[in-house]
Amino acid sequence: MVHGAGNWVSGLRRTAGAAALAAAVALGWQAADAEAQMTLQATTVFPESDFSSQVLLRWADLVKQRTEGRIDFRYHWAGSLVGNKTLDGLRDGVVDVAVQFTPYVSGDIIDLGVLDIPFSFPLDAEGLAAFHREVKPHVANIYAKHGSQVVSATPIILPNPLTCSDRFLTGPEQWNGALVRAAGRWQAESIKAWGGSPVVIPPAELYTALERGTANCTLMVYNGVNSLKLFEVAPQITRIDHSIAFGTINVSDAAWSRISEADRKIMQDAGDEIVTWAAQQTNDRLAAVIEDLSAKGAKFCTPSDAEFARLVGAMDKVIDSIRGEVSADGAAIIKIVDSYRKRVTAKPSIGPNNPC
Repeated sequence: MVHGAGNWVSGLRRTAGAAALAAAVALGWQAADAEAQMTLQATTVFPESDFSSQVLLRWADLVKQRTEGRIDFRYHWAGSLVGNKTLDGLRDGVVDVAVQFTPYVSGDIIDLGVLDIPFSFPLDAEGLAAFHREVKPHVANIYAKHGSQVVSATPIILPNPLTCSDRFLTGPEQWNGALVRAAGRWQAESIKAWGGSPVVIPPAELYTALERGTANCTLMVYNGVNSLKLFEVAPQITRIDHSIAFGTINVSDAAWSRISEADRKIMQDAGDEIVTWAAQQTNDRLAAVIEDLSAKGAKFCTPSDAEFARLVGAMDKVIDSIRGEVSADGAAIIKIVDSYRKRVTAKPSIGPNNPC
C-alpha cells in the first residue's frame, strides 16, 4: 500500500513537472510573440491625402500583411512628429520610419545634391522606375552612414511646376526679382541660376508665405500644390514640369536592429515591388491633379522652346559645380543622371500645353 502511494506521489510530481514545463514553454512563446510584434512610428512632412503618403501606406500595408501583423505602424502626418528633420529623427531613434526627401539633407550630404537639381531624371513611367532602381544602392549606402536603412527608393512625388501668386515665369524678365521658395541648397542654387531670388520655407509655412508675399512663387510638386491648397493663393502655374527631389522610405537603425532578418526581407521586397506601380501612378495621377487644379481656379501655361533650353542649360552648370565634391557613391549617382539627361529635356506631355 505504501509502495502504491509512493508511485502515486511520484506520478503526481511528474505530472506537475510536465504541467509546469508546458506553462513555462507557453509563457516563453507568448513572450517571444510579444517581443516579435512591434508598432513602428512613421512620419512624413506631407498630409495623409498627399500622393507620397499614399505610397508610404501602400508599402506599410504590404509589410503588415506579409508579416501577419507582427509589424504595424502608427502615422504622424504633415511633419507633426519631427517636422522636416526626419533624418535626424531616424538617427536619434525618435522616428522608426520616415519618408525621407533629399532637399532637407542634401545641403550637408552633397552626394545627394544632384537629385535635387531640376531636370536630373526622367518622368515617364518606364524611365522613372528604371532610374530609381539604378540609384537605390548608392542612396542606400549614403543614408546608411547617417543612421537609417533605405527599404524603398520609389517614385513618390509628381512632377514639379512653378506656382506663383502674381505672375507666370515665362522668361528672364519675369524671373528677375521673383522670390521663389526652395527646399534646400541645391534648389536654391537652381533658382539663382534661372534668375530668381530663393527663399527657404518649410511646406507647413508655404501657404501663408505666398499669401503674404514673403514668396511670389514656389518650387513645389503638383501633389503638394494640391494637398497643401497652394492654388488658393498662388493660382498661376508655369508648366516646366521636371524632377526636383528624390524620395525614399527609411527605417532607423534602432528599429532595424529589432527586426528579424525575415521581416527585413519582407520590407525590402515590398519596397522594390511598389516601384513600377508608383512610377505609373505619377503619370496616371498627373492628368487628374491638373484637371482638379483647373476646376479650382488654377491657370496654366507652358514656356517657349527657347526658355526650356535656357532652363535646362542652366542646370547643366549647377550639376557641373558639384562633380568634384562628391564621394564614390555620389559620383555613381551623377553618372546615372548623365545617362538619362537626354530623356528629360522635353516639354510636358500630359495635360494642357497652352503657350505662355
